[in-house]
Amino acid sequence: MEKIVLKDVAKAYGKNKPVIEHLDLTIQKGSFTVLLGPSGCGKSTILRMIAGLEKETAGEIQIDGKSMKGVDPGDRQIAMVFQNYALYPTMTVRGNIEFGLKNMKIEKSERQKRIAEVAKMVNLEEYLDRMPSQLSGGQRQRVALARAIVKKPSVFLMDEPLSNLDSKLRAQIRTDLIELYRKLGSTFVYVTHDQVEAMSMGTDIVLLENGQIRQHDAPIDLYNLPANLFSARFIGSPPMNILPIQATNGSNLTRPMAAAHVGMRPEACMISVKRPAANGRMLHIDGELVTREALGDQTLYKVQTPYGQMQVKSFSSQLIPYGPVTVSAEAANLYFFDEGEQRIDMQARSVSAL
Repeated sequence: MEKIVLKDVAKAYGKNKPVIEHLDLTIQKGSFTVLLGPSGCGKSTILRMIAGLEKETAGEIQIDGKSMKGVDPGDRQIAMVFQNYALYPTMTVRGNIEFGLKNMKIEKSERQKRIAEVAKMVNLEEYLDRMPSQLSGGQRQRVALARAIVKKPSVFLMDEPLSNLDSKLRAQIRTDLIELYRKLGSTFVYVTHDQVEAMSMGTDIVLLENGQIRQHDAPIDLYNLPANLFSARFIGSPPMNILPIQATNGSNLTRPMAAAHVGMRPEACMISVKRPAANGRMLHIDGELVTREALGDQTLYKVQTPYGQMQVKSFSSQLIPYGPVTVSAEAANLYFFDEGEQRIDMQARSVSAL
């Protein structure tokens, strides 16, 4: 069922070029939809338009089938969590959580009940009488989450809420958010530039570039079936190796006739000092090992080849020495893209022997 629909939405500031143009997006009810993309791609602008904090220049936004034209933010049944917490410094944790309920004219007994419930949910029970200045960054973010949850909105909007936290706290709060989503069953719309957050939390990912949707898919499909070179390069750590199709010359592989690029994920590549024997199921590319990063459970290799640099993620404990190496990938793990940078569907392709 559709929860939020954006129809041919555009957003421009003054006479400048539109940040968003002809955007069509449907967010399903009960989904955890992540708006993902580099800085300046328009993801926060989309979120703020849904919230009513920014007015769309053209098009229409609907929530639960109702147009939001002229509807104030407070009447949209949404709650927003910001990057900077936005807590009232002169109020206790309890006061911050209760403030929105007072504005909603909720009875005192109901307010107290909701505060107790949400404090337990986000592990803030012993901090209710403290001031924000007495809390850690992670605890302040939990207060911001509690303030949103206590209003029982139909939609949660979150604008990079973890970006001010250190890596350990980000991982912890990320897990908390997954639990909250499962408990609440509400619709979440979450903005981030961090693919780990997107892949681990989202049920749906909307990948954006320059105000345009490049791919809208489930996380696993975005990883396994990138629709284009932008998706292939954005998702994955390290990102997919992309080489000109000439890198496959001299092999016994087959390729789509329209192929202009070949791609392979670093974790699907193998690296060796001795070049393996040629066969029709493998692609071998010779090069020179440039850098080697041993990270304990894995090693990242960067290899310079005649077709460009490649990266290999190896889980072997045996380190490859610097010098000439060969990077190999199985044919089943290769991706092909055409001149328009779109992935070629390998289920329905015309192929030519090399």
